Amino acid sequence: MDIKDVSNEDQYLGIFKQLQGMAERALGRKGQKPRNHTSAHEMVYTFMANMHMNQNTARTDKYRISTTQVPPPYAPCTLSADELEPIMITDMRLETHHRGKRVALRVLTPPDRMTAVMAIVEDENGTAALLQLYHQPDPSLVPTEDIIQQQRVCIVKEPFFKTGVGGSFSIRVDHVNDLIWLRPSDKRIPPKWIVSERLLEESNRNRSHEIRMQGNTAVQRGKWSEAERLYSAAVSVAATPDEERLAHLNRSFANLKLGRFKDSLDDAIEGGRGTPVAEKAMFREARALYELGDFNGSLQTFQKLVTEFPGNTAVIPELRRVQARVQEQETGEYSFQKMHQQARDPNPIIDCATFRAHVEVRMTPDRGRGLFTTRNVKAGDLLICEKAFAYVYAGNDQKLGRQNTLILMHMGSKTVTVGGQAQLITQVVQKLAHNPSTLAEFKDLYHGDYKEVAKTWVEGQPVVDTFLVAQIVNLNSFGAPRSSHESFRQSLEGKPNDNYTTCGIWLIASRINHACVGNCRRSFIGDMQIIRAMRDLEAGTELRFGYCHPEALDTYETTQKRLAHWGFTCDCALCRESQATPASVWQRRRALRRDLSRVLDKHPPAVARAKRLLAELDKTHRDSEGSGIRLEAWDLYLALGSAFLERGNASEAAEALLKALESLGFDVVASPPRICAGQPARFEIRTWGMSIPHTVAIFAKLSEAYQKLAPGFLGSIARYARTAYCTVVGEGDTFAEMFGEMI
Repeated sequence: MDIKDVSNEDQYLGIFKQLQGMAERALGRKGQKPRNHTSAHEMVYTFMANMHMNQNTARTDKYRISTTQVPPPYAPCTLSADELEPIMITDMRLETHHRGKRVALRVLTPPDRMTAVMAIVEDENGTAALLQLYHQPDPSLVPTEDIIQQQRVCIVKEPFFKTGVGGSFSIRVDHVNDLIWLRPSDKRIPPKWIVSERLLEESNRNRSHEIRMQGNTAVQRGKWSEAERLYSAAVSVAATPDEERLAHLNRSFANLKLGRFKDSLDDAIEGGRGTPVAEKAMFREARALYELGDFNGSLQTFQKLVTEFPGNTAVIPELRRVQARVQEQETGEYSFQKMHQQARDPNPIIDCATFRAHVEVRMTPDRGRGLFTTRNVKAGDLLICEKAFAYVYAGNDQKLGRQNTLILMHMGSKTVTVGGQAQLITQVVQKLAHNPSTLAEFKDLYHGDYKEVAKTWVEGQPVVDTFLVAQIVNLNSFGAPRSSHESFRQSLEGKPNDNYTTCGIWLIASRINHACVGNCRRSFIGDMQIIRAMRDLEAGTELRFGYCHPEALDTYETTQKRLAHWGFTCDCALCRESQATPASVWQRRRALRRDLSRVLDKHPPAVARAKRLLAELDKTHRDSEGSGIRLEAWDLYLALGSAFLERGNASEAAEALLKALESLGFDVVASPPRICAGQPARFEIRTWGMSIPHTVAIFAKLSEAYQKLAPGFLGSIARYARTAYCTVVGEGDTFAEMFGEMI
């Protein structure tokens, strides 16, 4: 939704076809067993030369956009390594997933990183190949050299053997669970590789305290993955329960910094058993619960900490912070100004809780699950304010955003996107792997006809299917601006942008089904998605919003083609009207819009002719049609109203602006300028229509007209304008900043 899809742009289509051709040629060798393998020495030499060249290129070309792809999907291994039979590289066949097999590999080179983390590895026979690990942790959290280390030994389960560049071959790992790094004491390490590994572990025995101190040094340097690795070693060689508890407690802090919040919580609980360090353990437990979004649990733990350790002053700001989150999730009351302040950070991650008290998931008659209101709500009311499950900022206004921008090619769906989608897939994979309690809710999102594997845990780890993640991201991710407030401003300046490179996954909002003309609208502040009612809704109403935005003169076929990505046909009132509209009527509307654009672009505009042409445009619609939406007319009526204002004709301006609102589906009673016999003067919206950025602009122009026409209605118009603004931008706190003259 609203992502930057470039599938039909020539420059990207050419790259896609080139990759597709390479994939087809590689597939032509499927099942072949290579006869000649490049020697390990030659592969290492070539790899190191390429790595140095890549590093030099990266230094001189900092903002190069890389291309990556989602290959045709294959299932992760759901067997333990012990259930698999060994295989050597020379026995592998090209473009083949070697089901029921495993290969032990030793790393020969330092790692390089492009779209995958790569190194040259060898098997027990000394045959070399390129190991490619996809969807590894972000290098800002885990440096590349901590992901693959020279001389380490790993097992790749059910290896996928591929044709590489220049006649070499690679083992590609897409599923993070398909690779196991072996500890030095692991009996699965081939005997010829044991000596150095075992000596390393022997030297660490009875050194838990010393290793933990090394971990503390890594913490001081901000080397969180190194610290986690050292603390894990300290746990494994601890000679006493106290040593083990202290190592767990230290590792809890490192895992918190790495975003592994469930691991952090488990370590805090293990570290606090006993114990003289209960105060520190309780603090870290509360912090982990906070990051997991369990704010009530975090609050209870902090309150217990205050009671048992009243001298701990560090807990007071944390207690206030979690109290604010509990208040937000229970009441939906937020400081939107603070949100905007946080959204200006290079990475706009907002410290707020999710509010969802007025909605619930239910089954729909024909669309699977949907989201429904649980109480009556008014237009502009807050329905959801949701923290992203995963979010990648990829705007071009920051170095971080440019680094996060990749060209992602889905080889299966034949789609190409530009932005953070590739990073988003990786972020979700890592989150599910380290916080498995989130797995069930994420997997429950719509994923079309993709078949899940039945097994959910293997060898004590959750099974994370990368291609299921990619499918869910493809069908459920939202493109988002840094803030809808800023995009609103740009839209009024004539620079609209409905396709964004920044993207995220919001689990609750993803439950909302599509309608071209919805009854609610989404907006964003950083990684918070805000959804407000676009009209008055009764309890039990299913929420709908547009997955893509309808445009003037969209035919039925155009709309359905846009929606084909999600695999359904829209039958909303607007689509039914569009489907029933003859081609001759569409042709007439196009001609009238062309004429109107020319007439209104004149200086001064020919307003009398514009009125006549707009009347003709209105006649191309039947009054009995259901939606009342006339997307090809609202902007022209707005332009006409503005022209009348410039001429000082408030009555004609108000009439044109009211017709602009009615073209967007509003039902408005406005007297004056319309005379209602026997009725008092009033301005009232009986039914709300589409709230879009220019809806607010229409109200602003109406305010100008009514300053002359009926100043007593200015307060009502301002309140309606603020409601529309709130629906479009997500909050009303900044309304005065942009439309202070209306207040």
